Amino acid sequence: MKSRLPSAELHLPDLPEVPVAIGAPPPGPPLERRRAEPWAQRLRSLLTTYLPLLMMSALAALTWWLARYSPRTTDERAPREVRHDPDYTAQRATLQRFNAEGRLVAQVEGEQVRHYPDTEEIEVDTVRVATTGPDGRRTQATARQAVAADDSSRYSLQGGARVLSTAADGHSVQIDGDHLLVLAKERRVQADKPVTVRQGGSTLVADAMEFDETTQLVTLRGHVRAVLLPQDVKATTR
Repeated sequence: MKSRLPSAELHLPDLPEVPVAIGAPPPGPPLERRRAEPWAQRLRSLLTTYLPLLMMSALAALTWWLARYSPRTTDERAPREVRHDPDYTAQRATLQRFNAEGRLVAQVEGEQVRHYPDTEEIEVDTVRVATTGPDGRRTQATARQAVAADDSSRYSLQGGARVLSTAADGHSVQIDGDHLLVLAKERRVQADKPVTVRQGGSTLVADAMEFDETTQLVTLRGHVRAVLLPQDVKATTR
C-alpha cells in the first residue's frame, strides 16, 4: 500500500521591475529626471554653455566691419605729391659761407632769393657770386638767374651768364654763355651751350666748354672758332 506525501505551494510577493544595463551607467540625471526639468532651466543651461562663443563671434564680426568701413587716418592715406613751393623768400639778400678758419670763401647776392625744400636748392634772381679758392684765385659770376645747392658747391647760371676767374698773379679768363655751371668744390666751369672764352687778347667760340681753374686748362667741344694771341692759358679742342 503506497502512501502519498502532502503537497505544498510557495507564494512569493510581486517584486518591482528593475532595469538592468551592462557597463557603467550614463552620466547625468536619468532620462525621466531630465524630461522633468522645466524649459526655463534648460534654456538657462544652453545660454550658459553657448553665450561666450556667440559673443566672441559677434565681436570678431564687429571688428572686421569697423576695419573695413571706418575712415582711414591721415598717415594711412596715399602720400600726396611733393609740390615745388618755396618755404621762404627774401628780397635783396646776401648769403655767405665761411671755412673752418673763419675766412669768407663764398658769397651770393640777389634781388630775390627763394629756397625750395623738395630739391634743397636756392633760386636767386639777378645773381652775383664771388668765391675764393685755396690758392687765392677769385671767381666772380653774374646771371639773370641762378640755381644753387644749399652747400654752395654748385651754381647753375642761366641767362646772360658770365664767369670771370682771376689768378693771384692777375691773369684772368672770362667765359660768357647762356648757361654756365660752376662746380665750386671741383673748381670747374662747364657749358653745354655755345660759349665765348676770352683771355688777354684771344677769343674762342665753341659749342661747349670745360674750364679747370686748378690747371688753367680750357677744353672746347663742337664747332670752334678762335683768334689766338700769345697767352699763358693752355687750350685744347675736341
